[in-house]
Amino acid sequence: AVAAYRSNLGSDAPPTCYDDIDHADVILIIGSNMADAHPVTFDRVKAAKKARPELKIVVIDPRQTRTAAEADLHIAVAPGGDIALLNAAARRLMADGRVDEKFVRQSTNGFAEYREFLEQLDPHEATSIAGVSPAQLEQLAAILGQAHNWLSFYCMGLGQSTVGMWKINSLINLHL
Repeated sequence: AVAAYRSNLGSDAPPTCYDDIDHADVILIIGSNMADAHPVTFDRVKAAKKARPELKIVVIDPRQTRTAAEADLHIAVAPGGDIALLNAAARRLMADGRVDEKFVRQSTNGFAEYREFLEQLDPHEATSIAGVSPAQLEQLAAILGQAHNWLSFYCMGLGQSTVGMWKINSLINLHL
């Protein structure tokens, strides 16, 4: 996580706070069974969902967990398929014109190269690597594409890997 934050954001600090839960219209939980591993935070997510039923909860995890059971969309990504799924979602959002170009110009570097990389990505190959159907990718992209404020949570399931930094970078890139 430290390496990903520093390489992608230039600082070792998640750019969010707990109050963001109350302002999100989508919460994406990836690589974490938050219900068991972080129950206090998950209780806050459930309270936000109860107060605002339109809040969408997306869980990306190979396992069917208590967290996944609370999701509006659970994507059982194949082990090792996280990067492929996140990049395929970014590609789909770009193809749908769901990019805040003003934000990109003002707040990012290297976006042209990222766009070029994603345009060369074969979405069928990416979904195959991720172990998800094209329909699930479309559902994920539709939910994220309609969000005005989306928040993600991840845990050891994303970061503790030989390519953990790249998994977290892929998630940050998807946000950006």
